[in-house]
Amino acid sequence: MLFGKKNKETITIISWKYKAKLKNGKTTKGEIDADTKEKAEIQLRQKGYSNIKVKKMPKDLLPKKISYQDITDMTRQLATMTKAGIPIIKSFEVFIMGVKKHTKLKVLALQLKQSIEGGESLSVALSHFPKIFDKLYIGLITAGEESGNLDLMLNKIAEQREALQSIKKKVKKALSYPIIVCIIAAGVTGILLTFAVPAFSAMFINSGKPLPAITQITVNASNFMQESWWKIILFIFIAVTIFKSLKFKYPKIQIAQDHFMLKIPIIGEVIFKSALARFASTLEITVQSGMSLTRALDMVALATGNAKYDQAAVDIKKSISEGASFKEAIVETGKFPFLVEQMVAVGEESGALETMLGNLNRVYQEEVDTLVGSLSSMLEPIIMIVLGGVVGFLVVSMYMPMFQMGDAI
Repeated sequence: MLFGKKNKETITIISWKYKAKLKNGKTTKGEIDADTKEKAEIQLRQKGYSNIKVKKMPKDLLPKKISYQDITDMTRQLATMTKAGIPIIKSFEVFIMGVKKHTKLKVLALQLKQSIEGGESLSVALSHFPKIFDKLYIGLITAGEESGNLDLMLNKIAEQREALQSIKKKVKKALSYPIIVCIIAAGVTGILLTFAVPAFSAMFINSGKPLPAITQITVNASNFMQESWWKIILFIFIAVTIFKSLKFKYPKIQIAQDHFMLKIPIIGEVIFKSALARFASTLEITVQSGMSLTRALDMVALATGNAKYDQAAVDIKKSISEGASFKEAIVETGKFPFLVEQMVAVGEESGALETMLGNLNRVYQEEVDTLVGSLSSMLEPIIMIVLGGVVGFLVVSMYMPMFQMGDAI
């Protein structure tokens, strides 16, 4: 099996180029998907084609992986079709026909369709692919099947995934700003140390006079950059690789990183509010699906995008299991702002918890939008300050010996 965890019959999809004659005698060309050449020819004959010539297309050098967005798009299309009254198997057939280039996605859809035709529910079929469909996705589909509202649940899942994808993009955009500043600063420093400083250092050395400490530091850095630039790149690559492997092996490193990210000025605020939006969004859709609050919190613990708030969901569930109210459990963690505590309290008392969670989600998404929008205007002065500091340091370090020479004259 291509993706799943169980031993099921493997489906192989091959793309074929064809050339054939239409009923009116005209020649047509195109592409068709089938697992054998014979099946491709049968499909073409069923369309009324004759004089068929089929040739296997070369495989992609870089086959496309199934992305988060691919699954969101598939969910959205299935939601639209099932809402229109089209049975789930037929919906998969229509979806498969619409996938032209993405072979892996087509194979996945075919295997899901095959499992459903074999008598499995959609949720069971999805469970064969744990690396693609997480527990939250499968849990919501199960709830939709049990309530008889699969079409509505598919639509809610699509909406939630689209919202989460939007938040992810905004957080990435926010994180890209400091990276841009660092890259520009490193690039300017590297260029000056490699090309500008050597011209001055040769003159200083020929003078035979001792250099000021600040100038000597700059000259040494320039020499190191020219002789060992590749060592710097290699060190960065090795350090990043080791850090990633340690994060995977030791979850505490990921937790420490997530806590650190929350403390970065402005960027931390974006991450904090995006985590709250994801917390509220995931809890809203799981509670709406009919899950118990404790079960819903299990799902939330997989979805906030930050280890601090994943753990908060676990702690809240534990407190509720021990008899605390939802509001009391949230207050006990000490990790949520007053607004969250109060809106949860109002929702719990009025029986409108889902509505309050939806309101919280919208509030924090809007705040994330505002923060990310303001970051671009903040970036320009920061870049100017950083670059000014770097260039200023190098200029001063190069001109100090000249001033000393002038004083000596």
